[in-house]
Amino acid sequence: MAKKITAIVSLSIIGLLIIATLVMANVDVNHAIKFNKPDKIFVQYSSGTTLGLHDDEHYDKIIDSINNASKETSLTALFNGTINDKPIIVTNSTTATTIPTTSGFYVNFSYSEPQKLMDGNKAFKDENGKNYYYRNLIFTILNTDGNDEVKVYVVPYYNTDGSFNTSDTVYTKYYKVSADYSALYNYLVEKGYNR
Repeated sequence: MAKKITAIVSLSIIGLLIIATLVMANVDVNHAIKFNKPDKIFVQYSSGTTLGLHDDEHYDKIIDSINNASKETSLTALFNGTINDKPIIVTNSTTATTIPTTSGFYVNFSYSEPQKLMDGNKAFKDENGKNYYYRNLIFTILNTDGNDEVKVYVVPYYNTDGSFNTSDTVYTKYYKVSADYSALYNYLVEKGYNR
């Protein structure tokens, strides 16, 4: 009788593990930055010409690609130790710094209204305890193979003196995020944005 109970308990545990594995293999975890749809998207290759996109198929494809670049299955995230990962906000400096040049693409999400910088599901507070607002998110899209740690530059909406920031080439903060932008890089090359 004890052997039967042990066998039933063992089979039940194995069954539960199989079900949990199947569920985790089919449920995604997304570590992407939370943002509103931009008013415009600008794409720039290296230091070349900047091209503007509005509400068209390329616009939607770029947003979808960025949203899906930090997605992985729960099972993969569990084994990689990234199940609780999230984008990290890094303060580079209290004074504005010029965004460095890249050999890849810049994808610039531009907003006409101030956007609240989010740290997960809560508003990010600056060094004075106030909400921090931005006008651009600039994604660096490089030709990588698999997940890589990338920077997303946050262009402030206001200068430190409270005046409106008119430059979209300076930042004081950036997101550090793990993402695979290779599909977006290939798409941008395929559509000729590197010319």
